[in-house]
Amino acid sequence: MTGESVARIIGIREFYGLGFTLNAATLEPRPETELLVDMALGALPAGGRLLDLGTGSGCIPIAILANQPDATAVAVDLSALALEAAQANAISHGVATRLSLLPGSWFEPLTNDSPHGEPVQVRKLRTGNQRGRAADSATTSSFDKLRMRSDAAFFDLIVSNPPYITSAVVETLAPEVRDFDPRLALDGGPDGLAPYRVIATQAANWLKPGAWVLVEIGYDQGAAVSALFLEAGFEDVAVHRDLNGLDRVVGAHHL
Repeated sequence: MTGESVARIIGIREFYGLGFTLNAATLEPRPETELLVDMALGALPAGGRLLDLGTGSGCIPIAILANQPDATAVAVDLSALALEAAQANAISHGVATRLSLLPGSWFEPLTNDSPHGEPVQVRKLRTGNQRGRAADSATTSSFDKLRMRSDAAFFDLIVSNPPYITSAVVETLAPEVRDFDPRLALDGGPDGLAPYRVIATQAANWLKPGAWVLVEIGYDQGAAVSALFLEAGFEDVAVHRDLNGLDRVVGAHHL
């Protein structure tokens, strides 16, 4: 027995009532992540614009778009292979025209690809080095790019299920996770908080006033992740529990 799950073997996993194609670069969607989708649907206004960071299979934004037909979304992932799965899933569930897919690290591709707020449509994925393009536009400072963005460049909601397992713990995970889920989507750094530091310190630059950030967390990270958002100036920071009674989502309000 290798420990490979049935979903990995057949290449598809159900999430939020929808089937999602998987590949070697995507996590298997877990039922506990459905809380993040539930909360997002409650926080995203009619006709709202969503940003998903570290999208993987695209299960989070696709589930949201499938249930909110007037919404649009941008999804970012460092893995071009993961974005291939997300694009296939978006097409399968009829939301491809409302979902833009960008390769890169966290907020970086937003600045590189849409400095003036132009909408980005689903397109052929690039696998080249994004940093080269950033270097070409180095004469425009990050501050200038933020100042020049139109309202279309800001989001009504940011969501993320980032890597949050500490590096030392990854090797101790169950075989079906350790050996088959992509390490890039599991390892959150020495303390498991590296992605949250990026999101907490940069999210406000991309949010409309009154918008929210919702992030999935590990069961023991509620206090630490909440502190990061409070330190970054967010309000109404709260930890929400899943159906098992475990801390699962941190929400933070950008006023």
